Amino acid sequence: MPLSTLSKALLQRFGLLRLPPVHPLVLTLAVSALLVLFYNAQLWSAVLGWWPGRSLKDLVFLGSIGLFLGIAFNLVLQPFAFPRLLKPVLILVVVTAAAVSYFASAYGALMDRTMIANVIETDTREVGDLMNLGFLVHMALFGILPSLAIIAVPLRLSGWRREVLFRGATVLGSLALVGLVAAVFFQDYAVLVRGHREVRFMINPSAAIYASVRYATAIPEGMTAPFERIAARVDRGPIPISTDSKKTVLVFVVGETARADHFSLNGYGRDTNPELEKRGVVSFGEVRSCGTSTAESVPCMFSDLDRSHYSVTKAQSRENLLDILVRADVDVLWLENNSSCKGVCARVPTETTWSLNDKQYCDGGDCLDDLLVEQLRDALAANDRDLVVVLHQIGSHGPSYFKRYTGDYRVFAPTCDTNQLQSCSREEIVNTYDNSILYTDRFLSEVIDVLAGASDRFNTAFLYASDHGESLGEGGMYLHGMPYAFAPDTQKHVPMLFWASRGYRAASALDMACVRDGADAAYSHDNLFHSVLGMFGVRTEVYQADLDVFASCRPGATIAHVAGSPAPDQTARP
Repeated sequence: MPLSTLSKALLQRFGLLRLPPVHPLVLTLAVSALLVLFYNAQLWSAVLGWWPGRSLKDLVFLGSIGLFLGIAFNLVLQPFAFPRLLKPVLILVVVTAAAVSYFASAYGALMDRTMIANVIETDTREVGDLMNLGFLVHMALFGILPSLAIIAVPLRLSGWRREVLFRGATVLGSLALVGLVAAVFFQDYAVLVRGHREVRFMINPSAAIYASVRYATAIPEGMTAPFERIAARVDRGPIPISTDSKKTVLVFVVGETARADHFSLNGYGRDTNPELEKRGVVSFGEVRSCGTSTAESVPCMFSDLDRSHYSVTKAQSRENLLDILVRADVDVLWLENNSSCKGVCARVPTETTWSLNDKQYCDGGDCLDDLLVEQLRDALAANDRDLVVVLHQIGSHGPSYFKRYTGDYRVFAPTCDTNQLQSCSREEIVNTYDNSILYTDRFLSEVIDVLAGASDRFNTAFLYASDHGESLGEGGMYLHGMPYAFAPDTQKHVPMLFWASRGYRAASALDMACVRDGADAAYSHDNLFHSVLGMFGVRTEVYQADLDVFASCRPGATIAHVAGSPAPDQTARP
């Protein structure tokens, strides 16, 4: 039985369909009205909050927004308003709008190109974390049922002359209505849009479709651009100055979804960092991320481009921090326990946790970060060279925060033991998230202990920075990935930590008291590229000492700048 016949039979069986054949433009108008009324709850909630006035003029203006959107949707759909083409297009639009409306309402998500990248580049484990009964019910009601109705509605066309007149009149009438709305309410629209630029990311499904097109068209550009060597010269200077022939090992931990304001090292009221506190790490309390998602932030953390000049497309086609280290004769190893390295590790040895099929730390594709510690031990045991090991942790990845720690770390209770955050109280969500931070504290402390234990063979150092922060229900917003310009500080304010063995401090002549004194300065992911190069005394023209967090605390830091180029001011702190 054809799908259209089956869907029509089902709908008629339950009395949901008693329609004669309709013109395709009538169907586009009906779907446009449905999109405005039932799929844009986030938009309406925001606009009603922004526009508190309730005079008759205000109410008419708010109604004009719905009219304007309905006309815009209808005009966009009209070119597809032919029997064989229209229904597949409408089904795609409705299903897309249903999915977007769920995540917009449940998590406060906004649809820009970065959010689309998060969706497309995610892996099956992350998809599983987001799937729940609420999502399936929502998709059944707002995706499947309307699609069945669209399939079942019979369509008819008039003669071509009537079609031309009817379609032309529809377009002209629509444009006339838009002009009338603009003439009457232009000033109101200008105030709304100028004051709340994020409104364009809330229009469903046009924002998601536009962002998807932007993402798709950006991929070929990044893939076809010639690979760029950003440095003409790369070599090593006399920093670190080792007097005992020890090699230098740095472990750079890329954190996941950690908020600086939930680290007790930064003054949080709960003791979420008891182990790190014992190890004397330096916590940089005012660090801002490059982006609000893994897909954007991780490549940016390893790029020489500052945030104002950075784009994922540019980063894909040029050397990054790891490439420069390899050219400076430093071995690099990337150990992965997240979705992926987002292209950063494409040219260096890489190992993943899930490929080990470990039974102790892994369950259903998710592995605890403890497995990274075991991989680190193995890497150090087999190493006899200068080495950077990047540990990309799962950290506090949501919404399944409860999966990121073991039962004995369920210190803060009650907890939210589900991925349906909207079904939990904010207290439960925060408790569960804080338990994951407590577990990260244990993990990072074990990494430091491994490095301390290897200090008889190496001069060791540890650097940690989270890729982005997280919203935990503030203002009805959850998770992360908001457009940077509109994202709350909770998604951008990230923790950054540093520890160094006595041997590394001596070899580098690094004044740790000076480092601690400067820990409250404002830094960002822009500092990481230059700080790591400085730690290994890499001399290259792309190194900027004024962006090196440790340069002013290390005598002779200007030596690391390539000969013949102007030396930056060593005392400046960004």
